Amino acid sequence: MAIVAAFGVGLYLGSTTPWSQAETIANDTAIIHVVDKDETLWEIAGPVADKTGQDIREVIYQIQVNNDLGPNPTLKPGQRLVIRY
Repeated sequence: MAIVAAFGVGLYLGSTTPWSQAETIANDTAIIHVVDKDETLWEIAGPVADKTGQDIREVIYQIQVNNDLGPNPTLKPGQRLVIRY
């Protein structure tokens, strides 16, 4: 029983070490886009789709999900959106 408990503690400590978190952050290729006046998700997603070779609709969906925007979002000037490549 002590071996199982020690193994569990080791897994927990190993998963919370700074180097494992740094690895996750380093692999995240996110940018912050600040919405301009009258800018649409289509306009924001277009360059991302071109750069990544994805369908623009998939990029729009990813932006909606990553930013909790819902299915019919209204963007506001100055709003910050996380965009992951």
